[in-house]
Amino acid sequence: MSFSKSFSTMASLLLIIGCTGGHFSVPNVASSSGNQSLGSVGGSTPTPTPSVSPTATPLPGASVTPTPTMTPTPTPKASPVNQNIVLGVNGHDGRQYYPLTQSENLFKLLDSKNLRSYRVDADPRNFTLLDEMVRLQKKYNVNVRPMVYPLTKADGYTLAKKYGADIKIWEIGNEQDYSKTGAQDRINAMVTMYQGMKQASDELGLNLKFTINVMACNSDDTSATARCPNDKNGAMWFLDMAKASGFNFDYISFHYYAYLSDKGYWYDMYFGQMRAMATKYKTKIFYNEVNCADIYQGNTDGGKAGDKACYDSMKQLLTEVNANHKDIIQEINMYELLDEPNNDGVEAHFGLMYDLTKPKELFNLITSFAK
Repeated sequence: MSFSKSFSTMASLLLIIGCTGGHFSVPNVASSSGNQSLGSVGGSTPTPTPSVSPTATPLPGASVTPTPTMTPTPTPKASPVNQNIVLGVNGHDGRQYYPLTQSENLFKLLDSKNLRSYRVDADPRNFTLLDEMVRLQKKYNVNVRPMVYPLTKADGYTLAKKYGADIKIWEIGNEQDYSKTGAQDRINAMVTMYQGMKQASDELGLNLKFTINVMACNSDDTSATARCPNDKNGAMWFLDMAKASGFNFDYISFHYYAYLSDKGYWYDMYFGQMRAMATKYKTKIFYNEVNCADIYQGNTDGGKAGDKACYDSMKQLLTEVNANHKDIIQEINMYELLDEPNNDGVEAHFGLMYDLTKPKELFNLITSFAK
């Protein structure tokens, strides 16, 4: 997450062999994944209508007090249940093209389109940003999914104590599996932040949940910088290392940016990695960075229906996950809501909208899945 997507030359080269990875920050070396760089849905069980005994017919000549007919209790309406996986977007409130002055209109838009998850990167000390996110979350019924950068244990404790009553799921770190080199040091930093937040959660009975992030990993890559050579489980090594180091995460988030041609071989590889992780750790996946990989090849407008590229790729992918992976994917967050023209190169064009008043055609496709 630099949540700013700096996509390195090395990552771009890896895209050629079928990968695209994350986006909030650190450059990634992934496969068909992306590069930059956040409750299960359910309904209440209706109360059954009680069965009513028929009124007895009296014998002739008998004196009988009439039995009143019982009025059935109306069956309550079940809470709405999403037909599809809960859908949302990424944003960068507080940055140039996401000023806090427009955040209310942004949440109003999300609410109107039934986009119920908003992943945002946050400095844990930026209380101005987090205060506004909490206010808007409550007002518009959109769950804020913060990705926080790991700082000190004290920072983690303060953050959880201040916001734990309102925000229950916290993602610590973004795309820290970008290389095996130095991975333990990066995990140690995440664990330190986690320990502070977990301590506050336990002391105050907040029951906070924590998410760890990984990217799709091309197991066919056996180069010197490969992250998961010949390992069909992808970045599972990173999860195992984090768990062994004391990061007792509750959820796993996953980044994967797809081409239309990925269906089949690459879908099997990357959704297979998601499923293996969800199965091993008995948890759900937050698929919280996704868009078409065609952006890395120069697409700037999100494409149009029938383009056999960006637009068609996203239609195919969202159809795939809702048809075959609802059992493991809890939420999907598109990367990202708005273009950021101040970013370099392709990083400027990941928005579903050019700005808050000008949607790309892709935006309408994506929101059609928010049901």
